[in-house]
Amino acid sequence: MAARLQSQLAKERENEKKAVASESIELPDINSEYSDSDDEDRPKNFNPPDWAQDGQLQHALQLQSEFNPDVLFGAVRPLHLEDMFKKQHRFRARTSSANWSGTDRLTAMEELDYARRMGYKH
Repeated sequence: MAARLQSQLAKERENEKKAVASESIELPDINSEYSDSDDEDRPKNFNPPDWAQDGQLQHALQLQSEFNPDVLFGAVRPLHLEDMFKKQHRFRARTSSANWSGTDRLTAMEELDYARRMGYKH
């Protein structure tokens, strides 16, 4: 019984070491229309693991990047703080700068242009 317990403890310690090592991975920044040009000058020190370099995975990720998340999941719904924080009763009144539903809302043409720039095909 003691040997079995020791074996389980050793396995748990080994798993903890693996988990801790994986927490130190620094992922590279993803280029976007908001990327800073200074980012390009930064040295690249990310060495992806073998599973992340698989051709099939790369192909699947490329196909996935062509899907517009708003079409896939629906538009982002308005956030209601009262629903999130039911115990909190007072919220500061929002100013007009936070109102994007009126004339400041994105036009259909702006949304289509954004989808085109992002490379969405679906």
